[in-house]
Amino acid sequence: MEKKKSRHSLLWAVIFFILCFANSWWSDTLFDNLFIFALLVYPILLIILIVCIVKIIKDLKGERTVQGGLALVLLIGTYSVCSLFPFGAVKVKADYMRLTPMRQEVVDKISSGEIGGSSALVNLPAKYKRASSDGTVYVYENDKDGIEVGFWEFRGMLSGSRIVMYADGGEAQIRDNEGGHPVVSVESLGGNWYYVVTDY
Repeated sequence: MEKKKSRHSLLWAVIFFILCFANSWWSDTLFDNLFIFALLVYPILLIILIVCIVKIIKDLKGERTVQGGLALVLLIGTYSVCSLFPFGAVKVKADYMRLTPMRQEVVDKISSGEIGGSSALVNLPAKYKRASSDGTVYVYENDKDGIEVGFWEFRGMLSGSRIVMYADGGEAQIRDNEGGHPVVSVESLGGNWYYVVTDY
């Protein structure tokens, strides 16, 4: 009976790991698209963590098993990794490798006038929606002097935004066009692509 309880504890620890990893990886997308739900995820995960730890410790008092010990280690390890690991920065790099061809198409179509118009905020066609976290891009510049287009990784709300930008004029162009939202950091991703954090 005790071994069965330990197996259940290990199963719950694995489920907690999967939920925490998924939330950490997609938290920006959840926040952008399902704001209220995103706020509820953290207290729910905390409650699950506390309940699991109490249950595992209770089970271990009855009989110490390898599964129970592994479950406890997995829970604590999951919490530590999800608190310390830079999921946002890693996801930006993964998205850069995966989405750059599509994003380059969008830039080319904005440059040629096929996408966009007079508005700086452009709603992307369905084909290109996933190129930016909320399906829109911001055109900072598109004229004879150059082009600069921002693809949101996370469109902040009273906090920093994270943007992958195409800027053919480099970092100087990005800083010149900051538009009232101070640029906190700029990191080159290769070519004319940059990872930009703004105070917005």
